[in-house]
Amino acid sequence: MRIPRFVILSALVAGALSLSTFSHMPPRPLAADMHRTTAVTDNSPTKSSAPQTAASSAAPAPAPASTSLARAFSAPQEATPATQTAANQPSTHLLHMLENDGPEQTARTLTKSHKWSDVRQAVATGQPEAALMLTELMPEADPATALSLRSAMRRALPTHPAEVLAAMDQTDGPLFGARAVCSPHGMSRNWQSNARKAVASVHEIHLITRERDCLSRLGGLPQAG
Repeated sequence: MRIPRFVILSALVAGALSLSTFSHMPPRPLAADMHRTTAVTDNSPTKSSAPQTAASSAAPAPAPASTSLARAFSAPQEATPATQTAANQPSTHLLHMLENDGPEQTARTLTKSHKWSDVRQAVATGQPEAALMLTELMPEADPATALSLRSAMRRALPTHPAEVLAAMDQTDGPLFGARAVCSPHGMSRNWQSNARKAVASVHEIHLITRERDCLSRLGGLPQAG
Protein backbone atom coordinates (compact mmCIF):
# COMPACT_ATOMS: atom_id res chain seq x y z
CA MET A 1 0.00 0.00 0.00
CA ARG A 2 1.47 3.25 -1.02
CA ILE A 3 1.42 6.26 1.39
CA PRO A 4 -0.03 9.31 -0.22
CA ARG A 5 2.48 11.98 -1.05
CA PHE A 6 0.71 14.76 0.87
CA VAL A 7 0.96 12.73 4.06
CA ILE A 8 4.72 12.44 3.70
CA LEU A 9 5.04 16.15 2.99
CA SER A 10 2.95 17.01 6.06
CA ALA A 11 5.18 14.88 8.29
CA LEU A 12 8.32 16.50 6.93
CA VAL A 13 6.94 19.99 7.53
CA ALA A 14 5.93 19.14 11.08
CA GLY A 15 9.44 17.78 11.85
CA ALA A 16 11.07 20.85 10.47
CA LEU A 17 8.92 23.10 12.62
CA SER A 18 9.84 21.12 15.76
CA LEU A 19 13.55 21.37 15.06
CA SER A 20 13.33 25.11 14.48
CA THR A 21 11.52 25.56 17.81
CA PHE A 22 14.22 23.78 19.93
CA SER A 23 17.12 25.36 18.07
CA HIS A 24 15.69 28.89 18.27
CA MET A 25 18.13 31.38 19.93
CA PRO A 26 17.03 34.61 21.62
CA PRO A 27 17.57 37.70 19.55
CA ARG A 28 20.75 39.70 20.07
CA PRO A 29 20.26 43.00 21.92
CA LEU A 30 20.03 46.11 19.91
CA ALA A 31 23.09 48.32 19.49
CA ALA A 32 21.43 51.13 21.50
CA ASP A 33 20.81 48.80 24.44
CA MET A 34 24.42 47.57 24.37
CA HIS A 35 25.69 51.18 24.36
CA ARG A 36 23.45 52.10 27.31
CA THR A 37 24.67 49.10 29.35
CA THR A 38 28.31 49.97 28.66
CA ALA A 39 27.78 53.58 29.73
CA VAL A 40 26.16 52.57 33.03
CA THR A 41 29.01 50.15 33.75
CA ASP A 42 31.67 52.74 33.03
CA ASN A 43 29.97 55.39 35.22
CA SER A 44 29.37 53.12 38.24
CA PRO A 45 31.27 54.23 41.47
CA THR A 46 34.50 52.38 42.11
CA LYS A 47 36.87 52.35 45.12
CA SER A 48 39.78 54.65 44.48
CA SER A 49 43.22 53.47 45.46
CA ALA A 50 44.31 57.02 46.28
CA PRO A 51 42.42 57.27 49.59
CA GLN A 52 43.72 53.86 50.59
CA THR A 53 47.27 54.97 49.87
CA ALA A 54 46.80 58.16 51.87
CA ALA A 55 45.30 56.23 54.78
CA SER A 56 48.09 53.71 54.77
CA SER A 57 50.71 56.47 54.79
CA ALA A 58 49.00 58.46 57.56
CA ALA A 59 50.94 58.88 60.82
CA PRO A 60 50.03 56.44 63.63
CA ALA A 61 47.54 57.67 66.21
CA PRO A 62 49.04 59.06 69.42
CA ALA A 63 49.26 56.68 72.37
CA PRO A 64 46.44 56.92 74.92
CA ALA A 65 47.02 59.16 77.92
CA SER A 66 47.03 56.18 80.29
CA THR A 67 49.83 54.54 78.31
CA SER A 68 51.88 57.74 78.37
CA LEU A 69 51.45 58.06 82.14
CA ALA A 70 52.43 54.43 82.66
CA ARG A 71 55.61 54.96 80.63
CA ALA A 72 56.42 58.12 82.55
CA PHE A 73 56.08 56.39 85.91
CA SER A 74 57.99 53.28 84.79
CA ALA A 75 60.95 55.30 83.47
CA PRO A 76 63.90 55.55 85.86
CA GLN A 77 63.88 58.80 87.79
CA GLU A 78 67.11 60.62 88.42
CA ALA A 79 67.81 61.86 91.90
CA THR A 80 67.47 65.62 92.15
CA PRO A 81 68.54 67.99 94.91
CA ALA A 82 64.87 68.46 95.83
CA THR A 83 64.45 64.68 96.19
CA GLN A 84 67.56 64.37 98.32
CA THR A 85 66.41 67.27 100.51
CA ALA A 86 63.04 65.59 101.03
CA ALA A 87 64.80 62.36 102.04
CA ASN A 88 66.86 64.23 104.67
CA GLN A 89 63.89 66.10 106.13
CA PRO A 90 63.06 63.43 108.78
CA SER A 91 66.65 63.49 110.05
CA THR A 92 66.69 67.28 110.19
CA HIS A 93 63.42 67.28 112.10
CA LEU A 94 64.71 64.68 114.57
CA LEU A 95 67.87 66.68 115.22
CA HIS A 96 65.74 69.75 115.83
CA MET A 97 63.62 67.80 118.31
CA LEU A 98 66.69 66.49 120.12
CA GLU A 99 68.11 69.97 120.41
CA ASN A 100 64.92 71.59 121.70
CA ASP A 101 63.20 68.76 123.63
CA GLY A 102 66.07 66.52 124.67
CA PRO A 103 66.49 62.75 124.15
CA GLU A 104 63.88 61.62 126.69
CA GLN A 105 61.03 63.78 125.40
CA THR A 106 61.99 63.07 121.79
CA ALA A 107 61.83 59.32 122.44
CA ARG A 108 58.38 59.72 123.97
CA THR A 109 57.20 61.73 121.00
CA LEU A 110 58.53 59.12 118.56
CA THR A 111 56.78 56.35 120.46
CA LYS A 112 53.49 58.22 120.62
CA SER A 113 53.55 59.19 116.93
CA HIS A 114 54.99 55.83 115.74
CA LYS A 115 57.93 57.58 114.08
CA TRP A 116 60.84 55.37 115.15
CA SER A 117 60.89 54.24 111.53
CA ASP A 118 62.47 57.62 110.67
CA VAL A 119 65.45 56.72 112.86
CA ARG A 120 65.77 53.27 111.29
CA GLN A 121 65.55 54.84 107.84
CA ALA A 122 68.37 57.24 108.69
CA VAL A 123 70.53 54.28 109.76
CA ALA A 124 69.65 52.21 106.68
CA THR A 125 70.54 55.02 104.29
CA GLY A 126 73.76 55.95 106.09
CA GLN A 127 72.82 59.53 106.83
CA PRO A 128 75.54 61.38 108.75
CA GLU A 129 73.07 62.35 111.48
CA ALA A 130 72.26 58.70 112.21
CA ALA A 131 75.20 58.21 114.60
CA LEU A 132 74.24 61.20 116.74
CA MET A 133 70.57 60.24 116.79
CA LEU A 134 71.30 56.64 117.82
CA THR A 135 73.76 57.72 120.52
CA GLU A 136 71.15 60.05 122.02
CA LEU A 137 68.02 57.98 121.54
CA MET A 138 69.11 54.36 122.10
CA PRO A 139 69.27 54.65 125.91
CA GLU A 140 65.72 56.09 125.93
CA ALA A 141 64.14 53.49 123.63
CA ASP A 142 61.94 50.71 124.95
CA PRO A 143 63.34 47.15 124.64
CA ALA A 144 61.44 46.27 121.46
CA THR A 145 62.45 49.52 119.76
CA ALA A 146 66.04 49.09 120.90
CA LEU A 147 66.19 45.65 119.29
CA SER A 148 64.79 47.01 116.03
CA LEU A 149 67.43 49.77 116.03
CA ARG A 150 70.19 47.23 116.62
CA SER A 151 68.87 45.12 113.72
CA ALA A 152 68.97 48.20 111.51
CA MET A 153 72.59 48.81 112.52
CA ARG A 154 73.58 45.23 111.73
CA ARG A 155 71.96 45.34 108.29
CA ALA A 156 73.65 48.67 107.51
CA LEU A 157 77.12 47.59 108.66
CA PRO A 158 78.31 46.24 105.25
CA THR A 159 77.14 49.36 103.40
CA HIS A 160 77.65 52.17 105.92
CA PRO A 161 80.37 50.92 108.29
CA ALA A 162 81.64 54.32 109.51
CA GLU A 163 78.17 55.52 110.53
CA VAL A 164 77.42 52.27 112.35
CA LEU A 165 80.77 52.23 114.15
CA ALA A 166 80.25 55.82 115.24
CA ALA A 167 76.87 54.90 116.76
CA MET A 168 78.14 51.82 118.61
CA ASP A 169 78.68 51.74 122.36
CA GLN A 170 82.34 52.54 123.03
CA THR A 171 82.32 50.33 126.14
CA ASP A 172 81.24 47.31 124.07
CA GLY A 173 77.94 47.08 125.90
CA PRO A 174 75.71 44.01 125.46
CA LEU A 175 73.04 45.84 123.47
CA PHE A 176 74.81 48.27 121.10
CA GLY A 177 78.47 47.34 121.43
CA ALA A 178 80.61 45.35 119.03
CA ARG A 179 79.59 42.04 120.60
CA ALA A 180 75.96 42.68 119.62
CA VAL A 181 76.20 44.68 116.40
CA CYS A 182 79.16 42.87 114.81
CA SER A 183 78.28 39.34 115.83
CA PRO A 184 77.70 37.07 112.81
CA HIS A 185 75.17 35.06 114.80
CA GLY A 186 71.96 34.85 112.78
CA MET A 187 73.50 36.53 109.75
CA SER A 188 74.60 34.99 106.47
CA ARG A 189 78.20 34.23 105.51
CA ASN A 190 77.87 36.74 102.70
CA TRP A 191 76.91 39.41 105.23
CA GLN A 192 79.88 38.46 107.43
CA SER A 193 82.33 38.65 104.53
CA ASN A 194 80.98 41.97 103.25
CA ALA A 195 80.89 43.44 106.76
CA ARG A 196 84.54 42.51 107.41
CA LYS A 197 85.66 44.14 104.18
CA ALA A 198 83.60 47.25 104.88
CA VAL A 199 84.80 47.70 108.46
CA ALA A 200 88.43 47.10 107.45
CA SER A 201 88.13 49.91 104.90
CA VAL A 202 87.35 52.50 107.61
CA HIS A 203 90.45 54.51 108.51
CA GLU A 204 89.25 57.13 110.99
CA ILE A 205 91.32 57.75 114.11
CA HIS A 206 88.41 58.15 116.51
CA LEU A 207 86.91 54.82 115.36
CA ILE A 208 90.07 52.64 115.67
CA THR A 209 89.05 50.95 118.91
CA ARG A 210 85.52 50.14 117.75
CA GLU A 211 86.84 49.03 114.36
CA ARG A 212 89.25 46.61 116.02
CA ASP A 213 86.57 45.21 118.33
CA CYS A 214 84.12 44.82 115.46
CA LEU A 215 86.65 43.00 113.26
CA SER A 216 87.43 40.69 116.16
CA ARG A 217 83.74 39.73 116.42
CA LEU A 218 83.47 39.34 112.65
CA GLY A 219 86.34 36.86 112.50
CA GLY A 220 89.40 39.03 111.97
CA LEU A 221 90.75 40.88 108.98
CA PRO A 222 89.46 39.77 105.57
CA GLN A 223 91.80 37.59 103.51
CA ALA A 224 93.50 39.30 100.58
CA GLY A 225 92.08 38.55 97.16
